[in-house]
Amino acid sequence: MLLLSILFLILGFFGLYFGAKFVIISLENIADRLNISHIMVGLTILSIGTSLPEIAVSIMGGIDKILGIDPYIDGIVIGNKVGSFLTQITVIIGILAVSQPIFVSKWELRREGPMLLISILVFLFFSLDGILTQFEALIMIIIYLIYLIFVIWSEKHLQKIKIESKKIEKERLDAVSFEPVKSPRKKSSLARDIGIFLVGLIVLIIAAETTLLSAHDLSKEFHIPENVIGILLVGFGTSLPELIADLTAIRRGSFGLAIGDILGSNVCDILLATGSGAILINFNVPVIILVFDIPILFLALFLVLYLLWTEKTLKRWEGSLLIGFYSVYAILKLLFFQI
Repeated sequence: MLLLSILFLILGFFGLYFGAKFVIISLENIADRLNISHIMVGLTILSIGTSLPEIAVSIMGGIDKILGIDPYIDGIVIGNKVGSFLTQITVIIGILAVSQPIFVSKWELRREGPMLLISILVFLFFSLDGILTQFEALIMIIIYLIYLIFVIWSEKHLQKIKIESKKIEKERLDAVSFEPVKSPRKKSSLARDIGIFLVGLIVLIIAAETTLLSAHDLSKEFHIPENVIGILLVGFGTSLPELIADLTAIRRGSFGLAIGDILGSNVCDILLATGSGAILINFNVPVIILVFDIPILFLALFLVLYLLWTEKTLKRWEGSLLIGFYSVYAILKLLFFQI
């Protein structure tokens, strides 16, 4: 039973990755047919696309709770968002920096940094009573949409990114390698793109449900609270798309795009992904997340923003420091702060 749960969890992670990938590619192809700017696609479809695993986990968690499949799924769902956020700003950014020192522009930090803090504060404020209500979830989604509109507006008006924008405008994602390639002369079939989208969506739904149920089983097998499984295990698993996509960007020299994707994706995770599940049904927020994990999240965010701001370059030793920070946190979480 234990090995089966682990196997299904791994299969769930793979399904979340490939399901998100198919959805992103199909939507980008459809946008290409409609002559929508690839800059707009990158700021909407692609930025939300890498957060599709977290969104799928939230929605399926809400449905499971409504149907009574797992009335106590809250710990995994909420833990997943906090864990994904923390994993990305420490482990994922750390791995990218260790692979190669990375640069990020200060205008991007000025825009994304405050929004990351605001998103956590909004989440914390709504969670203080221990419940995320449907109305609060709606506000979180609206805040994210306002942020997204602001990002699109700022990207169109910032002269500093003209060169990068032109490069993105000429490129699109390849469905096999997940890397940007030049747009083909012949547009793909609309029926094929719709088919890929539907397949990807179905894979996402099944994978999210598989991940949730197997994570719940592992929680019972090891007698570990669901919030711990959600933060440390599911949170890491749903961050894999960001790691793969950003390692690809780093390999191609697009350092700013890699860090920008992580920072923007976290805003999406904490606001849109959490809100998309809580808007279906109220979610209970474990007290331990409020008193331990959220303060650690703030500390990690201040640390990474400081390291990025000081010299605009994240060195290899700083990347190792971030990975070490997460390792210490995980040990403390497992030993002292489960419930």
